[in-house]
Amino acid sequence: MAYAMKIIKKIEHFLMATLATISLVLAVWEMFMRYYFPSSLPDWTSEVVIYLITASVMLSGGLLVSENRHVHADFFLRMIPANQQRYMEIAFCLLGMGVCYIIMERGFGIVDFAYRLDERSDSSLQFPVYLYYAFVPAAFGLMLLHYTHRLFSYIFTFDIATMTTTEVDLENAD
Repeated sequence: MAYAMKIIKKIEHFLMATLATISLVLAVWEMFMRYYFPSSLPDWTSEVVIYLITASVMLSGGLLVSENRHVHADFFLRMIPANQQRYMEIAFCLLGMGVCYIIMERGFGIVDFAYRLDERSDSSLQFPVYLYYAFVPAAFGLMLLHYTHRLFSYIFTFDIATMTTTEVDLENAD
């Protein structure tokens, strides 16, 4: 399981970097065109930049969860005794999983609705908007996966002495 999560993290890093790089190149190209060749500037570049940056940011949520940098109530976590912090972390994971599932499920509904309406962007690109909306269920599905991995880590590999989890491949553990 840990090996699969490492591969997923690498894919997420690659996708985020690729999307952010493409958006940067497009934004610089648009700025250049706007300054030097304003009559040749296409009307879709800023739209695509927004799509790419949004997708990149959405994909970052799962990595934030796996690196323990996502928003959670660690202030309250530090106020309870150390031997109970594990249970609070488990509760945070369950709550995060619930929120991710609800948003992912609702996101699929939005994607389906936009697909059935054949909703398109207003620019000359006429981009199918359901593809843009699809990043919501995809990103929250990945976050759900990271929360699930985190939950299993707190349940099965938590070390009370160090108050940390250890990366162990649970499928190959005895």
